Amino acid sequence: MLPGSARTGEFVKNNFIIDTPKLQTLQLKYTSTLLTLVFWVIWFYLWVPLITLAGWWFQIRFFQQEMIVVDGLDAFLEVLPTFVGVTFALTGTLGFWALYNFTRFKGIDRRRPLPPVVKEDLIALLPITEHDLNSIQSNKISTVTISENGDIKVSKGTLENINSMS
Repeated sequence: MLPGSARTGEFVKNNFIIDTPKLQTLQLKYTSTLLTLVFWVIWFYLWVPLITLAGWWFQIRFFQQEMIVVDGLDAFLEVLPTFVGVTFALTGTLGFWALYNFTRFKGIDRRRPLPPVVKEDLIALLPITEHDLNSIQSNKISTVTISENGDIKVSKGTLENINSMS
């Protein structure tokens, strides 16, 4: 069966898999992200009984010692409001920063490809003549030598010259 085909009696070309995320609608992207998050939470939740079983198996008594015997629960409850406040402050700061960036860059695609390099740019950047540049681009094999001074020398290469260099 071909990739992206669905079997309905016979083989039918049905491209139901979107390989390019930019073609997905915003609603589809958010739905996919939400479903992924939900299933990751379920996956981690399924491990909780095994972690508890491993704790019982290795007879870990640290929690009982610190929280019950030494009254660590009172110290924990005393520090808990500060911990929750700092956590919410950091989460809120990050949320506002994300919202700011979303509103600032909304609709701006900064991942555009660079424009193609034209001959005039290469001639302006490199110490090369237009004739040499045309010969480099038109020859199947060219040998470009750059001296220590930055001068560029172009010679038409052949397979024999290249094989003798190696």
